[in-house]
Formats: sequence, structure tokens, C-alpha cells
Amino acid sequence: MNVAILGLGRFGTQLSKELANVGVQVLAVDRDQARVNEVVEDVFLAAEGNASDIEFLESLGLHSYDSVVVAFGSDVATSVLVTLTLKQRMRHRHVVAKAMNEDHARALELAGADVVISPEYEAAVRLAHTLGARAVSDYMSLSGDHGIARVRAPLSAEGRKIGDLDILKKYKVFLLARIRGEHASFNPDLDEVVQSGDVWIVAGDDKDIRTIQQ
Repeated sequence: MNVAILGLGRFGTQLSKELANVGVQVLAVDRDQARVNEVVEDVFLAAEGNASDIEFLESLGLHSYDSVVVAFGSDVATSVLVTLTLKQRMRHRHVVAKAMNEDHARALELAGADVVISPEYEAAVRLAHTLGARAVSDYMSLSGDHGIARVRAPLSAEGRKIGDLDILKKYKVFLLARIRGEHASFNPDLDEVVQSGDVWIVAGDDKDIRTIQQ
């Protein structure tokens, strides 16, 4: 798999390095030579240039990349213009674009972005669902008031078999997986005994997830 990332702010730079770490061939592009130099040893290719320049954009050969990520930060107009160029003029099959707010996200959708992400908004949602809920260490919103969370197994469950707990009835959540140390078990066996330190991946209503330890 190969991915082109246009814009090397904090998000684009971190994304470039993480993708490279998992074996994805990354083309990283930014107009700032210092930012390009920061990732040049990590990624497959790095290029300095203005992605809003159509000739430069077309010279990158982006049609050969599985995905293009438009990672510009506060430059809303540029991100929308580049997204529009990629989808309407260059007909790229998969464009992911970063949005700063709801209006920006809507503009990117109208420009044709296949996926619109809002890292700051998503981080705020995760924090809102973990702050003050000590059992919850991570959270992902599904829709409305429902999500998936990583929680410590309740103390009241320790030493008991999962099948005897009737988790859906007692805690009103679905147990998707159990993590113990470095090992994960999906849809854990009903005869498995809950141990101290176990972590559960659960899905359900937000209010039930937050009160799972109570």
C-alpha cells in the first residue's frame, strides 16, 4: 500500500511516520523544506513544493497512490481547493481530508472528499468520555449516544466466569474482547475467569459505559 500526504504540520508529520512504521510507502509533501527534512529519513519519498500549484500536484504522479491525505491545518481555502482538484480534475479514487470545524468539513464533503476527519474534534470526544470516568481509558463514538470503550474489568467480576456474569444484563454493555497483558481474546469464552488487571473492550450506551464500575 502507498499513501501520499500533502501537508506536514503536526498531524501530517505524525501520520507520515506512523504509516511508515507499519510498512506503508509514504510520499510526504510540504512547501516548508524544514518539515520535509524532518520526515525524509522515515518515509519512502519526501518532496518540497506547493500542493496548491496544479502543475506541481500533477507532477507527483498521485494516480499511482492508493490514497491521498490532504492534511493542511488552518489553511481552509487551500485544503478545499486541493481536494477539489484531486477529485474533480485528477479523478483520484480515494481522498482523505482533514477538517478544522464543521463548516470546513462540509466544504470538503462538497469538494468530493471520500473521508473527512476532524482530529481535534475526535480527541475532544475521547477526552470527554474518559475524563472523570476512571475505568474508561479510551473511547470511540459510534453514533448518537453509543460507542466502544476500553475499560478496566469491574472488581465485582474478578474471580467469576464470564458466562456467570450475564454482562449484558448486569452492566448493559456488550463484551467484544478481553485484554490481559499483551494478549487479546475476541468474544472470550464463557468459561473464562475474570482476573485482576483484565481490560474489556465493550460497546453500548455512553451512560452505561461510564458507570460500569459503579
